[in-house]
Parts: sequence; C-alpha cells; structure tokens
Amino acid sequence: MSKKDTLVIIGNGFDIWQNLNTSYAQFQEYYLKHRDEILKKLHIKKKIVTRKDGSLFEISDVELIYGNPFHPADLEADFWYTFEASLGRLDAHRLNFFFGKEKKGLKMMAKSVVNANRILKEAFSSWISTISPDNTDSGFRFGDNCYFINFNYTDTLEKRFAVPETDITHIHGEAYDAKSIIIGHATHPQEPEEALYRFGGRFRGLFLIDYILYQTDKHVRDNITMLCMELAVAGVNAAEIRDIYVLGHSLGDADLEYFSFLKKATSGEMSDENAAADAVPKEERDPLEELHHRIQYIIKTYGNDPTITDPVTKEEKDAVRRKFLREQQERDEAITAEFGEMLLGTRKNRRNKAGLIRKKSEKRKEGEVTDSASQGRIRDARWHISYYSDADQERAEHLMKSMGCTDYELFGSIDEAVGRIGVGEIS
Repeated sequence: MSKKDTLVIIGNGFDIWQNLNTSYAQFQEYYLKHRDEILKKLHIKKKIVTRKDGSLFEISDVELIYGNPFHPADLEADFWYTFEASLGRLDAHRLNFFFGKEKKGLKMMAKSVVNANRILKEAFSSWISTISPDNTDSGFRFGDNCYFINFNYTDTLEKRFAVPETDITHIHGEAYDAKSIIIGHATHPQEPEEALYRFGGRFRGLFLIDYILYQTDKHVRDNITMLCMELAVAGVNAAEIRDIYVLGHSLGDADLEYFSFLKKATSGEMSDENAAADAVPKEERDPLEELHHRIQYIIKTYGNDPTITDPVTKEEKDAVRRKFLREQQERDEAITAEFGEMLLGTRKNRRNKAGLIRKKSEKRKEGEVTDSASQGRIRDARWHISYYSDADQERAEHLMKSMGCTDYELFGSIDEAVGRIGVGEIS
C-alpha cells in the first residue's frame, strides 16, 4: 500500500466545480419550496403573528427565532448565504422582550427554539439527500498517496474520481445517513449553563439561547477526535504528510479550528493549548466564583443587552474554557470507547461506518500507525489552496499568516490545483 503523504481537503466549491447545485442559495430555494411539507412531517404548526399594520403573517419557528419577531418576514438572503455562521447569531435581548419573562412566554420560547432547530436539520438533510452525483468520469485520478478529508456530504470523489471509500473521511457526515449530518457554527462548544434556567425569568430566556447555540455548534473538537482515530486506522501518519491541498473550501470561520489543528499536527507544533486556562490550580478555584465568571461571560457575549457595555474579562473567558475542557475530556473518552467497540463490530458509530473502518483496519500494515512526535519531520507540510474570488484569496492569505505558515501557494482555480497533485489525466 502506498504511503499517504498528501492530504486533500474537499470543500463545497469542489462539488460546485463538478456542476452540483450545493450552494446555500440552492438550500434557501429548497427550504422555501418545501417548508410547509417539512412542518407537516414534523407535526409543527405555523406561527400566525400580527404586523404593525394589523395584518396577519404566517411564519415558522425558524423565522421567529432567527428573524425579527416584531417585524415578521422571510429571512434575508444573507442568512442563507452565510447559513452556518448565521446559526450562531441570535438576538437574545430581542427574543427575551418578545416572549417575555412569564412562564407561558418562556414555555413558548422553549418550544420555538427546539422546533427551529428540528426544522432546519430536517430541511438541510432532506435537501442534501436530493444531491446525488452521477457516475460521469471526471477524467482525473488522484494518486494512491492521497488521503481525503471531505467536508461535503456527497460521494462525488467515489463516483467521479474513483477514490476508494477507505481513503476518505467525511468529517461532517454523509447524505445517505441523515443522522450523521453535522451543520452549524463553532462559537459555543460548551454545554448550556443550567444555573440560568433555575434563576428563571429573563435568565431562563438567556438559558434557552445558550441551549440552542450549543445544539447548533459543530463541536469541532469531537470531530477532530474522531478524525484522529480514522486517520490512525487508515495508516496516515502526520509526520509523513508533505503536502496539504485545499480544494473548493471557503475557509469559513466555523471550520478554522480544523485547519489550525492540521497545521500543528503536520509541523510538529502540537503543544498544551490549555495551559493558560489552567493557570489557576484546581484546588484554588472557588466553584461559586467560577460560576459567576461563566454567567457573566454568557450575559456579555450572548445577551445583546445594550445597557451592558463591560467587556468580557480574561477570568471569565478562562472559567468558560475550563468548563469546556472538562466536558471535552468526558466526550473524548466516550468517543474513544465507542470507536473501540465499533472496531470490534459490537456497534456502529454515529456515521454508520463500522464496516468501512474495519476495512481500513485490515488495510493497515503491521506497525504502520506510529507516534508522529517520535518520527521527526524533514520539513513542515506545504499548503496548496484553490480560491474562487478575490475575497477567497484574501481569506486564504490571512489564514496562512494567522497560522504562521509561510510555505504555501494559491491557485485561481481547482483545475490548476488538481493538476499539481500528481494527478493523472485519463487519456
């Protein structure tokens, strides 16, 4: 088996390059066309709200929660064009005023928050399941030295480029399995603060915002943990990666942590990123003070209260970080245990890929998976990034600079980038 020394990261632009309608504009069109049938399927009623002129307007919980409930309307195009980031932008202050602080209003808010999440997940998974590339041969073949981290949900690589399933990690799930699909922002990985719920009133309203932000977060660290295990089983050693190609990825904020991780892993820079948050010894931390810091962080960050102008302090950030790290450690242990059981064939993981992972395990050579830190590196991995627009180019250059990466090249098209991977064009 050829050594995997090249990572190929596939983004949505790759499918668009293959003439698939996978833009968020297409998702908006699908949502508006199928909204009624989705609500019917989920047994969710439309909301009838009154406009200022006295007229009635029908909307779903999606428009209610993510729009302006005081001026009901379909969501602006900007919401859909930046869909994942939009899920992390909620106006808690406005929603609290709309629903009020009485039990009836808070109950309605809780129901609407849950329904909005259900509707969007159902709409997205239904839409993406309609996008199925045909078997038209692309005319290109990637080398056996490539391993693919696919941010798309489609099987374009398998159907049009003859890439074996065992050489691909679908990091956000696959279209055929609705439960595996991951969408969202990456701003709120910490679990909601239950104390806010117990406080009641507008604090409970803030808890509901805290809750939906957690539910719509991608939980990137969970996905990175799973990615590490899949790479290991596939025999991919970070110390041996010489080149990283990014094809058609917009490098949006929700996915930047993945790139930061890959940069560190393929340059021998892995360090204790938690040292700053853990600077205060555990035995010296007052639980009530920690809770106070976390609640202040939530109020300042997500409350949107114009009367609160104090900035978030370092102590507040660190308290939230410590809570997240404790939660993440528990999740990592659970994911590792689940992965181990999956390899033994006792259960399937969240992407129903038990059979595929076993094939990867069988494919691995004895002793092939090694500790990258012990290997040393000849040089850091070189990055090769395709871009579509000037804004994409600027974002790519900014990302490379922010990660301290100086060894990279940018391509004005996917065709140009693909031609450099050691890909063979079929005659």
